[in-house]
Amino acid sequence: AALARRRGAPPPSPHGARAGRRARRPASQGPGPTEVRPTFARRWPVMALAAAAAASQQARDDVVAALLGSGGAPDGADCGLSKTPQESWRSPLPPTRWPENYKAIRRIPFTSIDDLIGIMKPQSEEGVPLIIEGSDVMDVGRWRDLAHLEGLCGDRSLLVKRSKNCKFRYFDVKKNTGKFPFTEPIREENKSVPEFVSEAERIMRDGRPERMYLQETLSGHAEMAEEFTSWRWELLVRVSKACGWGLPDSNELFVGMQGAETPLHFDERENLFFQVRGSKEIVTFPFVDYVRLYPFPTTHPCDRQSMVGSPVDADLKAFPKFGGTVGHHGTLKAGDLLYLPYGWWHWLRNLDHMATSVSFWSTTPPNDLSKGVPQTFTEHMLTRVRRNLESMISQQHGPEKHNATMLRLRDAILQEEADEPVLVQVRGLLGAVRMPPEKQDRFVLDMIEGRFGIDWDRHVGG
Repeated sequence: AALARRRGAPPPSPHGARAGRRARRPASQGPGPTEVRPTFARRWPVMALAAAAAASQQARDDVVAALLGSGGAPDGADCGLSKTPQESWRSPLPPTRWPENYKAIRRIPFTSIDDLIGIMKPQSEEGVPLIIEGSDVMDVGRWRDLAHLEGLCGDRSLLVKRSKNCKFRYFDVKKNTGKFPFTEPIREENKSVPEFVSEAERIMRDGRPERMYLQETLSGHAEMAEEFTSWRWELLVRVSKACGWGLPDSNELFVGMQGAETPLHFDERENLFFQVRGSKEIVTFPFVDYVRLYPFPTTHPCDRQSMVGSPVDADLKAFPKFGGTVGHHGTLKAGDLLYLPYGWWHWLRNLDHMATSVSFWSTTPPNDLSKGVPQTFTEHMLTRVRRNLESMISQQHGPEKHNATMLRLRDAILQEEADEPVLVQVRGLLGAVRMPPEKQDRFVLDMIEGRFGIDWDRHVGG
């Protein structure tokens, strides 16, 4: 059962991310962006799990739950801006022209909370993004003038991230248990809203390539109490409860310069993402495209981040499987509410200067194993198995040896060394989730190819 039970997920990365920041989250959100490992996996070594899986049905159920747990876990770029008149940044950028096989995210008008619940329940069960127009979660008219935010926060210092280009890659140096060579791609500062707005405008006027992004957790902001009470919490809470999620108890404010990008990543929570000011483009990819998105190793500071970085100019020589993905794209305008399901990979770019968004994150309930281990496993379940299996291997053989262990596992499969201990362990664990022996080796190789034995730092920039 521990393999399939979804544990409390770690706080998300931007649009989710809090890169390398000291903890500033409420206790309810857990330990910050550190990945939450399945409790069972922490207590039992991998060899014991594999042996137990073969020994009893109860132990097999425990193995399944551990594998299905929710946690495992360039300089001068022009950010899409042309080199034409410096004041051109006052107009929005054109959205990206995506490949013809990409799909537009479905859009619906808001009519009532009850109608929205009727749509969202099957939508969340299917787990596909949706854009709701005109939900009035926040008063976008008030937020149109940046003076409103300045008035709310006054001279209080907020978290501002600075990139030498337009890309804001999430990372957490505390998660570098694999001891990977790592160059931090951005730096963090504290600025008041007036300081941030003033400097951002100077950067744009001067035509400099650097960008800044204000990303602030909204807990502990008593000065915004009156603003918070004006938000449409009834809609957010009722939708979350109807879909079986936890309460939307984790909220974050994003205010970014034109052209600022959030590289491809996924979050382990459900997200209702409200566009407050300006426009932002997004492209998403299903969670089950995990191997096609080439995530950094689970022991790397950029865990849950795709090494592909930008879908606009993906390196298909380094990441050939990405060419087989089909993205879901959309442009968020002020007043749009995006439903972003658990695990969906997403890339975002601000089309307007000082585009502003607020995330409302909810936890997802655990898988119900009260009736025992399922006879068949969905692709979503098996995707979580990939992630948790990798984490369990690193814990058993040492996170600092993670790269070497995964390469040894690959070589054992390719050279048909059936007695290699790590291969024996992995096959035992995959047997617990009823994976046929003829599919196990391909499943494991897909986890390794293009992700290990490479120069990870080359792809950190996004």
